Amino acid sequence: MEKIEVQSTSSHSAICTDIILRQTDRVRLVFRPAIVDNPSNPEARVNGKFVYQRKGPSDSWSDLETTPLSTLKKGEGFQLALHAAEVLTLRRELYELARLHREQGIPQGHAQFLKVERNLADLLELTQTDLDRFLSANQTDAIQILARVLRWLAETPEIASQLALDETQLPTLNGIISRANLRAISDLWTENSENADEEFWQKKLSKHSFVLSLLFAYPIVIIKGKAYVGGKRVDNKHGNVVDFLARIPTSGNAVLVEIKNPKTRLLGPEYRDDVFPPSNDLIGAISQVIHYRESLMNEPSLRQVANLSASDPKCCVIIGNAKGELADELRKRSFERFRERILGVTVVTFDEFFERITALKSLFD
Repeated sequence: MEKIEVQSTSSHSAICTDIILRQTDRVRLVFRPAIVDNPSNPEARVNGKFVYQRKGPSDSWSDLETTPLSTLKKGEGFQLALHAAEVLTLRRELYELARLHREQGIPQGHAQFLKVERNLADLLELTQTDLDRFLSANQTDAIQILARVLRWLAETPEIASQLALDETQLPTLNGIISRANLRAISDLWTENSENADEEFWQKKLSKHSFVLSLLFAYPIVIIKGKAYVGGKRVDNKHGNVVDFLARIPTSGNAVLVEIKNPKTRLLGPEYRDDVFPPSNDLIGAISQVIHYRESLMNEPSLRQVANLSASDPKCCVIIGNAKGELADELRKRSFERFRERILGVTVVTFDEFFERITALKSLFD
């Protein structure tokens, strides 16, 4: 990458590296720019002059004695023709200098700046509207570029440290990424709340497994989706596989999350007046995750591999749709009465889970 060298001539001006427009072994034409503060016209940031130079085969480039245009007499003139490529070079280089002044002002003393590559410079020239249009039309490429930039940040500690010290850029970057993730998950519920495919929900939540921490009052780290938690017999059958196996970092305690689907019934038919028992599916899901918990506790080698403590694992079941099913106060009370008295298992409905995601997303909007 080329460098731009800047040498201040005052607190409001600085000369910059010559822009070479035309060059052979013996002659060359350059534009000698200077960046300036211009209070009367702030957008007029660059001035300069053309310099034509000639030298011998072994000489270095140097300025020649010039004749000022003010010495021209009546009937005389001066013409300087530029080729199209030279005009393009001049335009691009002057844009870079104007951008440097806009971002850096007048550096004092001697300073050097690296020029960005041409294709990146072209991208930086786009207005926000043009950039949005370009990225929307090339979404796959845009995602790949973002992933590569984030990987570069992760692998370049000194750059990441500089970003971390920036009081405005890092929160903005975090907010943009977090908002995009949460919006995607929120849209998942809006578009698929009637989807009864349990495998669909397991796969989708696997892609955004970080949101499962919203199920608890403490952070969790997902160890694996579709995790084996023991139970195989000598015939290699009856292995138990939980939808998500997680770990509480502070205690090392295990967390088991079992997912059903939004259409799974929460309650059965009315048993007596005003009494609605839990559905067979809800009882079955709770029994299933308790069985997985006991299976994991009986497999010390599995807990050791996953770095899990011997404490009683936490369990959670995501099931059903409270707003869609609990249409009256009697059903709501029956459901709450039951789930509030279950020990060791948290029951959360899909709509409740996604309401937590929506509430968190609103913090970034």
